[in-house]
Amino acid sequence: MTEISRRTVFVGAAASTLALGLSTSASGAEPVRAAQPSSECKELGSTQVCVHAREVQDVTGLQYVITNNGSQTMTYRVWYVDVTGGPESGKVTVTVEAGETFVGYFYGTLQHYFTLHMCDETETECVVLGPVVGELPIGW
Repeated sequence: MTEISRRTVFVGAAASTLALGLSTSASGAEPVRAAQPSSECKELGSTQVCVHAREVQDVTGLQYVITNNGSQTMTYRVWYVDVTGGPESGKVTVTVEAGETFVGYFYGTLQHYFTLHMCDETETECVVLGPVVGELPIGW
């Protein structure tokens, strides 16, 4: 019977450990989903709105942050559209004082893609953010 050298055993063990530690993308396997943005920010006048998507338990959480950098109170209409084919949310009216920030949440289906819509009170000026998709579960 042929003896295996210690060096051969160590090299084999190292190669096995390395192979087991490879991610799916590094090993050539298909990723679960293509890399898509999970956050985006835009301006509407003197106001900035950002959306952040995260997987939260069994839903996708959409956190939106509205920062009013202007000198007067502003009112906005905010909603999301599930561009993967799910339902559209209802519109929410949000009032943000001058110099203040408002944080709100919507929840949708896991692994779906969403656009966030924000318009001024009269819905004559609007911005659309996304599409965004939830990242793996992490804290806000």
